[in-house]
Amino acid sequence: MTTEMLRELLKEFVGVDFAQEEVERLLPLYERQQDRMRELQALDLGGDDPRTMSYINDRRISPG
Repeated sequence: MTTEMLRELLKEFVGVDFAQEEVERLLPLYERQQDRMRELQALDLGGDDPRTMSYINDRRISPG
C-alpha cells in the first residue's frame, strides 16, 4: 500500500482529502491493522464462519 493509494481510499470511503503528511502518519497504522486482521483470520474458529452469524457466539464462554 502506498501513501497515494491510501489517500485515494480515504477520499473514496471517508470523503476527506487528507494532506500528504497526515496520510504518511496513517499508513503505518493502516498496515498494522491489516497485519492484525490477517492474524485473526488465521485463528481456528472451530468451523464457525463469523460472516454467517447474526451475533457473537463464543462456545468457550456460553452454554452449549
